Amino acid sequence: MDNIFDFSHTFSLLAQKAENMTVTAGNYLSGLSGIKAAAVVLFLTTLVLILCLVLVWYVKSIIASVQREKLLEREYRAKIDNRLDKKLAADDEDIEIGHNEENGKVPADKKENRRTKPDKKALPLDLDWKKDGDGANGKQKISPPDAFQYQFKPQKLTTLIALIMDMLERNVDEPKIAQTIMYKNQHLNSEDDVIQTITAVKFFVYLCVSGRFQNVNPHKTLPREDAALFHLANGDCSLALVLTEELIDRKLAKIKLTPEGREQNKMWCEVSNCATIFGSLAALSDNRLAAKAFELAIEMNPRNVTAWGRLGDMYFREDMQEKAVWAFSNVLNIADEGIYTQQIANANKMMAAYYSEIGSRDIAASMLKSAAAFYENIGINRPLSEQEVKIVNLIETRQFENIEKIVDNLLANKNFCQTGYI
Repeated sequence: MDNIFDFSHTFSLLAQKAENMTVTAGNYLSGLSGIKAAAVVLFLTTLVLILCLVLVWYVKSIIASVQREKLLEREYRAKIDNRLDKKLAADDEDIEIGHNEENGKVPADKKENRRTKPDKKALPLDLDWKKDGDGANGKQKISPPDAFQYQFKPQKLTTLIALIMDMLERNVDEPKIAQTIMYKNQHLNSEDDVIQTITAVKFFVYLCVSGRFQNVNPHKTLPREDAALFHLANGDCSLALVLTEELIDRKLAKIKLTPEGREQNKMWCEVSNCATIFGSLAALSDNRLAAKAFELAIEMNPRNVTAWGRLGDMYFREDMQEKAVWAFSNVLNIADEGIYTQQIANANKMMAAYYSEIGSRDIAASMLKSAAAFYENIGINRPLSEQEVKIVNLIETRQFENIEKIVDNLLANKNFCQTGYI
C-alpha cells in the first residue's frame, strides 16, 4: 500500500532527464561561437522578461478589476443606506408626531406642515406655472436627479385630450401644456404631434365658443358643441370631425358665390385652416384620413406651411419616405423663418434622418442641432418640477368626474381666444 504513494522513482527519472537536458544544452552552447552563444542567451533572457511583464500586467488588471467592483459596491451600499436612513427618519418623525398628537404636545405649526390627504373639494394651491419653479429669491431650486423619477406607463395622445382641455380651461399657456403633455406621453409622439394636437383642440374650442357651428346646415341634424367637446375629451373626435366637415362645406359653398379677389383669397385661407384642423384631429386615430385632409388644405392654399408639415408627418407614419421628404422640403422652401419657426424645426428634425441615411452627416447634424435649439427654447422636453407633477396628478384624479363642468366653463368663457392659426 505504501508503494502506491512512493514517488521517489518518478522524481529520480525527472531529475535524470533534467540533468541530461542541461548537459545537452551545455554541449550545444559550448559548440557555438561566442557571438552565437551570446545571442541565444540574450534571446532566452528577453523571452523570460516578456513573459514576466505579461504576467505582471495580467495580475494588475485582475487587482484593478476587483478594486473597481468593490468601489462600486461600496458606493451602491452607501446610496441605499442613505435612502434607507432618510426613509427611517421620516417614518420616525411621523410616528413621533402621531404620538405627540395623541398626548396633545404637537405645536400648531407642526400640524399644518404635516402632509395630509387632499380633500376632494380642495383646489390646487398654486397653478401659476409661469414662475417655472422660482422661489422667493428668484432662484430655481434644483432637485436631485432621482428625487422624483416617477415610473409610469406613457399615455397616448387620445387619453390626454381631457388634460389639454382642463389646462385650457385653467388658462395655462400653450408651451406649459405642451411640456406637460410631452411628459405624460414620454415621446410616444413627436414634439410636432403634441404641439399640433394642442393647437387643433384649442382652435376647435374657439370655433365652438365663437358660435361658428350654429346654423351650419339647418337641413341636417348635427351634434351639439357641448356633446362634441365631451366626446373629444374622452378621446373620440368623430363628432368634432362631423362639425368641422360641415363648416368646411359651408365655407366652400360661400366661396363659390364670392367673386375672385382679395376677399375670396382670404376665404380660401380660412377654409384651408379648417381642413388642417380637421386633419390634426383625425390624425389621433386615422393617418390616411388625416393625410387626405392635409392634401385638401394644400389644394385650397398651396402656401399653407402647417398643412405641408403635417402631411409630411402622416407620410412618415405610413412609411412613405420619399413623399415625406418632398413635403418637408416644401416646408423649408416656402416657410418664413420669423413666422413658422415650429414648422421649420419639425421639418429639420425629420429631414435630418434622411440626410443621415444618404451619407450627408454634416447637413443632418446641422439640421438636428437647429431643431433641438428650438425645442429647448420652448422647453417642451424639460422635465416637470416636483410641484408641477403633484399638480398634474391632482388634476388628473378629478378631471373625468368634472369633465362636464370643464366643457360648460369653456363654452361660457366668451373671452376664450385663439391667437391665430397659421
